[in-house]
Amino acid sequence: MLFLFGKRTSSRKGMAAAALKRLWSRSRGEAGDSAAAKPGVWARLGAWARALLRDYVEACGDAAAAARARPGRAAVYLGLLGGAATCCALAPSEQAFEEALLDASGTLLLLAPATRNRDSEAYVQQLLWLRGRGRLRHVNLGLCSLIYEAPYDAQASLYQARCRYLQPRWAEFPDRILDVGFVGRWWVLGARMRDCDINDDEFLHLPAHLRVVGADQLHSEANERLFDEKYQPVVLTDDQVDQALWEEQVLQKEKKDKLALSQAESLIGRAGDETH
Repeated sequence: MLFLFGKRTSSRKGMAAAALKRLWSRSRGEAGDSAAAKPGVWARLGAWARALLRDYVEACGDAAAAARARPGRAAVYLGLLGGAATCCALAPSEQAFEEALLDASGTLLLLAPATRNRDSEAYVQQLLWLRGRGRLRHVNLGLCSLIYEAPYDAQASLYQARCRYLQPRWAEFPDRILDVGFVGRWWVLGARMRDCDINDDEFLHLPAHLRVVGADQLHSEANERLFDEKYQPVVLTDDQVDQALWEEQVLQKEKKDKLALSQAESLIGRAGDETH
C-alpha cells in the first residue's frame, strides 16, 4: 500500500513537471512569434516612406491627367504659382530699403535747395529722422515687404515700450505704413522721388493754366518735328530772294537818307552859330 502511494505521488510530480515544461516552451514560442511578427523601427519608417511616395506619385498622376483634360486652367494655375514664386523671390529686404533711402538722399543733396521738390525732401527727411532713432521696422509678407513706423526703438527699455497693453492697436497699423516693397523696388519712395528736381513754388507767379504742363505738351509730335527741323538748312525760293534783296536795298537807302539829313542839320547848325 505504501509502495503504491509512493509510486502514485512520484508520477504526479512527473506529470506536473511535464506540464510546466510544456507551458514554458509554449510561452517562449509565442514570445518568439510575436517578436518575429513585430517589425523594427527602420522597417516601419521604410514602409511609411514607401506609402508617402506612393501617395505623391498618385497625386502627381491625377494632376497631370487634370492638366491634360483642361490645359487652360492648368496654364492659369501654373502662371499664378510662378508669379507668386517670383514675387516671393523678389521681395526687397531691409538692406535694399537702406540703399534706396541713401540713394534718394544723395540725389537730393546734389540739387540746389531752390530746385528741390518740397514733398520729396520732406518725405526723405522723415525717413532719415525715423531711421536715426531706430523707429523704422521691416516685415516680409512673402509676396511683398512693408516699412512701417514704430513708436520706440527696438532696444529701448522704457515701460511704455515694453508693456504690451500700451502698444499701438492693429487698427492703426495702416496709418503707420511708410513704404511698400514689391517686385524688387520700393514704390512709395520711387513715386515721391519722381519729380524731385521740380520745385512747384517757383511757378506760383505764373497763371493757373501755365503751372501744369501735360505729357502731350512735352512729348508731342509737333515739338519733335520742330526740334528736328531747326537743324535743317533753310531753302529760299527766287521770289523770297528777290524780296530779301529789295528789303535790303530799302534799308540801305533809308540809312543813307538819315545820314545825309543828319549831316545837313549839323551844317545848318554850324552856319547859324557863325552868323551869330
